[in-house]
Amino acid sequence: MDDPELQALREEAASRLFSGPVDFLRSAPQLQFLPDPEVPEIAFCGRSNVGKSSLLNALTGRKAIARASVTPGRTQELNFFDVGRPEDEGALPLFRLVDMPGYGFAKAPKGAVKDWTRLVFDYLRGRVTLRRVYVLIDARHGLKKNDE
Repeated sequence: MDDPELQALREEAASRLFSGPVDFLRSAPQLQFLPDPEVPEIAFCGRSNVGKSSLLNALTGRKAIARASVTPGRTQELNFFDVGRPEDEGALPLFRLVDMPGYGFAKAPKGAVKDWTRLVFDYLRGRVTLRRVYVLIDARHGLKKNDE
């Protein structure tokens, strides 16, 4: 267990980081549209409607930087957000957050679901700047086979 002072310092640093610039960079429907691999990336994945976009909004303290929806399968591309852009014009962000399409039930054509599922797996297997992947699990349903 961490020292309470150390924990408070970490929380303050995180708060300062996310109170700075957080900007939508782009959506990538295919690997060729990924941003250049210049900074570390942290991705969020999970079943459709588990709350990936809502978590990104909460982490960044923004109400709608990531589009949250009640419709399963609304996020169909990899969505990239730059965090902590330094003051210098043209400088790189500190890192990127990635909102990934969900898996499981989606109100979308099966072909589209297959395409974005392939995109997700290809991104997870080969992205050199990917540093962390957080898998969100719906506590109401617990760990499912496709979460594993």
